[in-house]
Amino acid sequence: MAAASRTGRTTTAVRGRGRPAAARTRPYATAALLAGFLLLTGCASMPDSGGVHQVPLSEQREDPRARTYAEPPEPGASPQRIVSDFLEALRSDDYATVAKAYLTKKARDWSPGETTVLAEAPEVIGGPAAGPKPVNGARVSTAVVQLRGDKVARLNEAGTYSPDERPYSLNIELSKVRKSGEWRIADPPRGLVISRADFERTFQPASTYHFTARSRDTLVADPIYVRRRIDPVTDVVRTLLDGPGGLIGAVTQTTFPERTQLARNQQLKVDEEGTLRVRLALRTKPGLHTCERMAAQVLHTAQSQDGVRVDNVQLVTARDAKLCELSAAAGERYAPDGPAGDPESLYFIDSKHRLVRTTPGPEAGEAGPATVISPLGDGEPAIGSAAVSRSENKAAGVTADGRELYVSSLDESSELGDPLLTSDATAEQAGRGDGLTAPSWDGLGDLWVADRVGDESRLYWIANGTGDPVRIDLTGLEGRIEALRMSAEGARIALVVSEGSESRLVLGAVSVDEGVPVVAQLRDTGPLEDVRAVSWAGESRLVVVGRETEGVQQMRLVSTDGSVPPTAELGQGLTGVTAVAATEDPTNPMVAATEEGIVRLPQNGYWKAVVGGKAGTAPVYPG
Repeated sequence: MAAASRTGRTTTAVRGRGRPAAARTRPYATAALLAGFLLLTGCASMPDSGGVHQVPLSEQREDPRARTYAEPPEPGASPQRIVSDFLEALRSDDYATVAKAYLTKKARDWSPGETTVLAEAPEVIGGPAAGPKPVNGARVSTAVVQLRGDKVARLNEAGTYSPDERPYSLNIELSKVRKSGEWRIADPPRGLVISRADFERTFQPASTYHFTARSRDTLVADPIYVRRRIDPVTDVVRTLLDGPGGLIGAVTQTTFPERTQLARNQQLKVDEEGTLRVRLALRTKPGLHTCERMAAQVLHTAQSQDGVRVDNVQLVTARDAKLCELSAAAGERYAPDGPAGDPESLYFIDSKHRLVRTTPGPEAGEAGPATVISPLGDGEPAIGSAAVSRSENKAAGVTADGRELYVSSLDESSELGDPLLTSDATAEQAGRGDGLTAPSWDGLGDLWVADRVGDESRLYWIANGTGDPVRIDLTGLEGRIEALRMSAEGARIALVVSEGSESRLVLGAVSVDEGVPVVAQLRDTGPLEDVRAVSWAGESRLVVVGRETEGVQQMRLVSTDGSVPPTAELGQGLTGVTAVAATEDPTNPMVAATEEGIVRLPQNGYWKAVVGGKAGTAPVYPG
């Protein structure tokens, strides 16, 4: 028999055996929950007693499959208690109905939209009753309760996360219901007000997927957050149909016909055979090719959530007429990391300023590096940084003095030729840190690099790594580009930008105008200051090397929306990190250049020196 554990004014389903639960607890028994509880606790036997016990929700370590249920208002509760319990109810799995019991009748058209994330749980400050107030000809007793805290982020109605650090204060007005004499909220907050820890328990990351403007057959991830446990697959597909937002909103497109919505009364679930069937309310019927692209968007969006595996997507009309279907295998042709491929080698610059390569797998570097078959592997000219195309058939190298960029094929017949780009910096200026940045290839086969002179910088795009360099406008960017990395699908660019003695991470969204890329949007991202290096480490994640205010150097994972995973720090024990390299595939080791040389971090392992990398610098994976 299941018992329920009350946490404040919320009930959480847990397992136990013995006497029935006390009054006001609610039984919710499932075999899966029992199995999950035993696995988490490591119990070999069932408990022979149990009951109701008070546990603050902030102290719980919930099974992700557990469900929480809100309790209605307590009779005679004070205004402060009503507000506290209302905020608690909003975090429950049945918040949409129970939370409205805390509102006045006229306030019940309210619906929770955005979410305010605070560093800690909000301080709920009750004030004295404000006294009678005229409402529609009657005099109603009112009170005001204040919420206070330190705001760290905002989640809009579409689930897009935006860092927003500032003091938070909100007055909530309550009225006393004349008939019952109970306090109810007359002016509720626009949505949830929640601590960062409870946000991580209540929400889970996901992504919607849209086609890039630069490549019509490649999807790009738009990270969002959805509520755990309630109906996450339906929520994330509904958000997909609303269209792209966040950083990539201006540079992507959807294939769904205008005003396409989910048909009514459906809760999307993946059935036992791995099929996700989606009923759509459409104004126009799409063609078969368009429908396949729609299904690809649904496939990758649904699978963006942990634990969700889709083998097949079926799209049907609201009347169950089949539109099309797409298997997971066929949907891979549209995958965001498709242009990236699986890297065959890890590359870095050795002590003789040559481009060298080693194996990228879990045992990377055990056999030692080998020079590449290219003029860039000869040491003449001396190379200071390099980038290898995603197809690994070309390499670009910037000379050690930072003044010249060369591109060479990675085969025996390649010749170096003339520099593709020469910096405007003089030799003296280059000696002070000016000149060309390390280059970067996108998955479309184009090369990107920036030139720095004084306080200014210029971003260049080189089609196929062979054309004439084209300067890309960066209107609105304040500061100088110190480093850059292109994403696999070519729709986003990560920039390290400096102003004076400080440097920060800036993300740009890349569109196209008459065949030439355009950086359409720029946004500061991440919590670290004095950023020194960055690399893509997933479809919508980066690994960043920097430090917080008055802190020490760190290596952290950061999402493109600015959110930081709970276990984000990676560089414990490393000092003097000057460069970092990762891939979209998390099974490949993360690599860094440190004071001790090149080191790597296998999945679930420890930092380890790469054989032959003691004096190495500038490690890169293809890209």
